[in-house]
Amino acid sequence: MYLNLPKNKKFLYDKIYEIIKNKIIKGEIKEGEKLPSIRNLSKDINVSINTIKKVYYKLEEEGYIYVKDKSGFYCRKIDDLIILDKKNIEEKIDISQEIKYDFSISGVDYENFPYKIMQKYMRESIDKNDIKILDKGSYKGYEPLRNAIKIYLKNSRNIKTNSRNIIISSSTEHLFSIIKNLLTDQTLFAFENPGYAFGNKFYTYDLKNPIPLELDNEGVKIDKLADLNALCLFVTPFHQFPMGTVMSIQRRIELLNWASLSKDRYIIEDDYDSEFKFRGYPTESLKAMDKNSDVIYFGNFSKLLAPSLRISYMVLPDALLEKYERNFKGLSNTVSTFVQKALANFIKSGEFEKHINRMKNIYFKKFNFIVQKLEEIEEISFPERIDSLHLLIKIDKSVDIVKFNELLKEKSLRLINLNRFLYKKNGKENYFILGFANLSRDEIGQGVDLIKEAIEKSK
Repeated sequence: MYLNLPKNKKFLYDKIYEIIKNKIIKGEIKEGEKLPSIRNLSKDINVSINTIKKVYYKLEEEGYIYVKDKSGFYCRKIDDLIILDKKNIEEKIDISQEIKYDFSISGVDYENFPYKIMQKYMRESIDKNDIKILDKGSYKGYEPLRNAIKIYLKNSRNIKTNSRNIIISSSTEHLFSIIKNLLTDQTLFAFENPGYAFGNKFYTYDLKNPIPLELDNEGVKIDKLADLNALCLFVTPFHQFPMGTVMSIQRRIELLNWASLSKDRYIIEDDYDSEFKFRGYPTESLKAMDKNSDVIYFGNFSKLLAPSLRISYMVLPDALLEKYERNFKGLSNTVSTFVQKALANFIKSGEFEKHINRMKNIYFKKFNFIVQKLEEIEEISFPERIDSLHLLIKIDKSVDIVKFNELLKEKSLRLINLNRFLYKKNGKENYFILGFANLSRDEIGQGVDLIKEAIEKSK
């Protein structure tokens, strides 16, 4: 066997291994072909017997060759690796252009993030006097953070719980996957339609029959769920996303009464944007009204601080908590303990509440400004008056929506169509969702002017 070895004799073992392996993969050494004996190859290429032994044993271990007793080493059959035409694939990939005016719903006001304060708490979280911070940590999350969230929920949402019931995770999607594992295999899932879950495939991709529930002016309608026992209902009652409906007290009671009729019925309450109600006081959460431990409460810090923080949490009812503690105890938490400690100290210091109040004022000014700008456009109406970090608009049918969308793309402006959040992705082509949290006042003004211009050119 001819092996073209480099003059540099360092790492010969690796180089010989790679050469023989590649000869096998390329078919230069055929299936069933006998390799030179260890002694002969050692002599031919002037390398120690031990080096050749190591090479052959590694090739055997990885399945490239096999040994026959008293006969030697032989090449195994190796199927050809399919190599796709990457150039062709790359041509089909849609490379998104840079978005200059992004009216999506996921951003926050990055200019007003509390950089200095969070830097302080991040530095302090790495403390040699707190050696436990280097440990794996609790699978439920950092205990002081769970305790801080417990106090925060009591003060802000009147939710009385124990820190033991609070589970920290990196996202609400991950929390939802945990819930699916805790419930019975027969459990069905129902979602608001339109709703966030139908706009995020993660929630429904592995569900056999997700149930879409229509909305009215009191919130989600549950009349079609009367005969279903094993069912989990996912709702955003504070102000429904994306329609903005605030669930009435009567409908809240209906949901809680429905859940109480079966031990296998649960409600997931995603308390979406509850901190940013601009007028009046937040309505009472379902979890605060829950007397029978049927509500699973979801919260997160994405809009309060930043999406990159990747900290969400849930409050589990006792029955599910016991199952969680049995089944998930050996797992690691998905959020860095350093980040959890920094956030816990930020909340306990009182700076977190100050930040929320400050951002509420900033967002309220943006909210008023974007509403004022949009009201100047005759072809735009508001199906729902949403008191939140996004707006829902309807564009008059006199506008060619296909052309309108093309013009927005040319202007590097992103709007989200309502169809994205529908169970069946059609019928609302002229409805759009505008998030504004991540945009400056100037960007909002310029963006709305471009929307107006696109409307005028699409009639």
